[in-house]
Amino acid sequence: MDLVKISSKHQITIGKETFLEAGFEEGEVLAMRSTGPGRVEIWSVRAVLREKAGRVTGAAEAHARIREMEAEWD
Repeated sequence: MDLVKISSKHQITIGKETFLEAGFEEGEVLAMRSTGPGRVEIWSVRAVLREKAGRVTGAAEAHARIREMEAEWD
């Protein structure tokens, strides 16, 4: 478990160990939501799309758009 501090801009830094254990990649698009008071869930959009590929209509198009967004940020 990493302890992080929320910046004045509402940003956090994911600790290296947590980042690696989660399988995140630098520049990756993440989604997040509140799961209740004091709790936030963060997940890799790309990983979810890979998992759902072939089972969800439009997943391939969404995956392509995410790659475009990532390329714009580089």
